[in-house]
Amino acid sequence: MKKSKRTMRRAILSGLFNHLEEHYEVGVSRETFVDGRLSMHQLDAILSFKTDPLLDELRSALNRLEVGTYGICLGCKREIPQEKLDAAPAVRVCDTCEKIFSHVSVHASLTT
Repeated sequence: MKKSKRTMRRAILSGLFNHLEEHYEVGVSRETFVDGRLSMHQLDAILSFKTDPLLDELRSALNRLEVGTYGICLGCKREIPQEKLDAAPAVRVCDTCEKIFSHVSVHASLTT
């Protein structure tokens, strides 16, 4: 059963908060951050000037959630299993496509 948009948003925001708290100064409480009390503009202000791939991935996951493409594999366009989203909220591809992309990347690096 798919989790609600609100539940997945909280999971993504929780991941963002955890990473920010570990590596940066957050400036707001966990409750305020994770409960979604911040506007997208406030969130953007907190994330600005932070060049961090994980933050970029989580921010991108929030954008996909807002436009309705969250949980859809970028490769095959099928739904990504909920268990995979729970384990890694920023994931973009299903296990099958991840194996294909990894194989292609490894093969390409061996031939160049």
